[in-house]
Amino acid sequence: MNISVKANKLYLFLVSLLVLGLLSACSSPAPEANPPKEPLGPPDRVDVVYFYKGEECHCQEVVGDNIEATLFINFNGELTNGKLTFQSINLDNEENAAIAYKYNATPESLFINIVRADTEQIIAVPEILLVKDDDEALFKLVNTRIRQALDGEA
Repeated sequence: MNISVKANKLYLFLVSLLVLGLLSACSSPAPEANPPKEPLGPPDRVDVVYFYKGEECHCQEVVGDNIEATLFINFNGELTNGKLTFQSINLDNEENAAIAYKYNATPESLFINIVRADTEQIIAVPEILLVKDDDEALFKLVNTRIRQALDGEA
């Protein structure tokens, strides 16, 4: 009989702990699943990196030239003061293996790297493949994405 009383007391104690735990858990608001992001503000620098493979064929050369022209036409001040950089990188050149690995680059790929202090946020721009044959759409895409990155909206 004594064992039964002890078992009942233990059971009652455990149930009380469970109820207390549930009540205290229910009284605390759950953290937000996706807390609102605070704007980070303008970056220290934005790097625009275009990758191609081998000797650039006409289409790759035009895409690279159009990206570069967009930068010089719309962002010449940022290029001059170092807030914006541009690199066109040949994936076949072994010297470029480390940077290609860093960006996980493929031929005809464009990346925007937003640099703040010692952090980098690399953003792929895969839409470039959809607009590469349309100069106006390419110009608009590159201009928009770079402006967003420079304004801290990317």
